[in-house]
Amino acid sequence: MHSETNVTKVNRYRTENLGKTILFVGILIVTGLFCEWPNFHPEHYFGSNYHWWLDMIFHGGYYFVITILLYIIFCKGRYKGVFWTAVLLSSFLFEILQSFIPGRSVSLLDMTSNFLGISLATLICSLFYR
Repeated sequence: MHSETNVTKVNRYRTENLGKTILFVGILIVTGLFCEWPNFHPEHYFGSNYHWWLDMIFHGGYYFVITILLYIIFCKGRYKGVFWTAVLLSSFLFEILQSFIPGRSVSLLDMTSNFLGISLATLICSLFYR
């Protein structure tokens, strides 16, 4: 019967953290690309006109999915307030950065939908990870 040595535990811990770090950086890059892409509105690709409610669904839905993914990987019921604040502030930062991109602007509607998506996802995950 083999027992785990400290070396094996340390290597497994490093591997898990490396995977989490790579995933987190990937999420940041994808979010940054979508947020900073000039004049990016997905409804144009579906052949639809711009509707504020559709924009809210896209923003809220994207941050809902990302928040659930990040919650499962990093939070798991611990430090929920800190987690929620960090994700919300990062979404607001991405929104503010859009003011420096030609064809993009800061939108209170987008910030509201980000807030709703992040808050709903955090609430659902908090109930699941009791």
